[in-house]
Amino acid sequence: MTASNLVDSLKNALEKTVVKNGIWMYLYHFFNSVFSLLIVPYITRVLGANKYGVFSIAVNLINYLQVLVEYGFTMSATRKIALGKQDESKLFSVVVASRMLLLAVSIVISGFYILLNLANRELCLCVVVLFMTLLGYSLQTDWFFQGKQDMKFITILCIISRSVSLVLIFLLVKGPADILIYCVLFSLTPLISGLLGVLIARGKYGIRFQRVSFAEILQELKDGWYVFTTQLSSKVFGAIGVTFLGIFAAEEEVGIFSAIQKIPNTLILCWVPISQVIYPVSSKKFSEAWNTGRSFITRLRNFILPLFIVLSAVVCLFSRQVVSILFGAEYVSKSYWVFPLLLWMNLSIFNAFTGVQSLLASGNDKRYSKCFQIGVAFTVAVNFVLIYLFKGDGAAYAPAISEFFLSILLIREIGKCDREFKNPA
Repeated sequence: MTASNLVDSLKNALEKTVVKNGIWMYLYHFFNSVFSLLIVPYITRVLGANKYGVFSIAVNLINYLQVLVEYGFTMSATRKIALGKQDESKLFSVVVASRMLLLAVSIVISGFYILLNLANRELCLCVVVLFMTLLGYSLQTDWFFQGKQDMKFITILCIISRSVSLVLIFLLVKGPADILIYCVLFSLTPLISGLLGVLIARGKYGIRFQRVSFAEILQELKDGWYVFTTQLSSKVFGAIGVTFLGIFAAEEEVGIFSAIQKIPNTLILCWVPISQVIYPVSSKKFSEAWNTGRSFITRLRNFILPLFIVLSAVVCLFSRQVVSILFGAEYVSKSYWVFPLLLWMNLSIFNAFTGVQSLLASGNDKRYSKCFQIGVAFTVAVNFVLIYLFKGDGAAYAPAISEFFLSILLIREIGKCDREFKNPA
C-alpha cells in the first residue's frame, strides 16, 4: 500500500461515525481521569483527612441518589433515540419530567438523612449544597447525544464544565474551612454540563419541551427499570464500604480510606476502554461457538491480566511513596490498605472476563444477573461485619473477599456452560 492510499484509508476510517464517536468517548474518559488526578491530590491535602472524610460521606449519599435520578434512561431512552421511532421532543420531555419526579423523591430521602444526622451540622450542610449536583444530573443530555451518535458534545461539555470547576477550586479552596466552597464548586460540573446540554439539544436538534402525562412517565420508568436495578446494584457493590465507614468509623478514617481507594479506582479506568472495545468481538466469537468464544477470552485474559498484576505489584512495592505523593503525609500510615484494594481490582478484572466478556457476551444474561445479585447481597453483609469489627481495615479487605466470592459463583456458571457445550441435550 502506498503512502497516499494509507492516508486515504485513514481519512475514510476517521470519517466513519463509529470511529469518530469512539475517539470522542476516549477523550471523554481521558479528560475525566486527568481532572481527577489534578483535583484529588490537591483537595486531600487542603481539606485534610477529617474534612475530606466529611465530604466523602456526603458525596457518597449523593452518588446513590444520582443513580436514582439518572435511572435507566442511559440505555432505555438512548435506544429509542437511536431507533428514531419516537418523537424526540416528546421523549426528551418525558425523560426530564421523570427525572424531576425522581429528584423530588431524592429530596425526601435527603431530608430523612439530614434529620438522622442533625448533630453533625457540617455534614448536613454538605449534603444540602451537594444536592445541586442532582439538579444537574436531572438535566443531563448524555443519553440523547449517544442516541444521536453525536458524542463530541458529551466530551466538549465535560471539558468545559470540569475546566471551570477546576480553576475555581484552585483559586478559592485554600483550607479545611473551605469545605462548603468545595461542595459548591464540585456541584458546578454536572450543573453547567446539564444546562449547556439542554441548550445544545434545543439549538441543534430543535428539541422543545412538551406537556407529558403521568402515564407516559410511568411507562418510561418501567422501560428503564432493569437497567436501573443493575446500576443500583453496581453502585452498592462499589460504595457500600464508605457508607458503613460513615456509620461506624471516625470521619478522618473515612477520608483516608476514600483517598486511598482512588488508586485502584483510577487504575481500573485503564481496563474500561479495553473492555468496551473487546465486548463486541467477544459477542461475535461466542455467536460462532461457545468453545470459540471461551478460547478467545482465555487467551486475552492470560495476556491482559498479568499486565495489571505487574502494575499492582509495582504500586504495592512503593505504596508509602505513592500515597505520600498523591495525598500527603497524613494518609501514609494507612498506605497498606492499597494491598487488598489492588487485589480487589485484579479480581474484578478477572471477573469481567468471566462474567461480562463470557456470560453476557454469550447471551447468558440470567446466569450473570443471578451471580451478580447474590454477590451484592454477600458484599453488603461482609462489609457490615468487617467494618463494624475492624473499621478501615475491614473496609479495605471486604471488597477483595466479596470479589473472590463472586469469582467462585461465576466460575461455577462457566463450568455449567462448558458441560452443556460438551454434552448438549
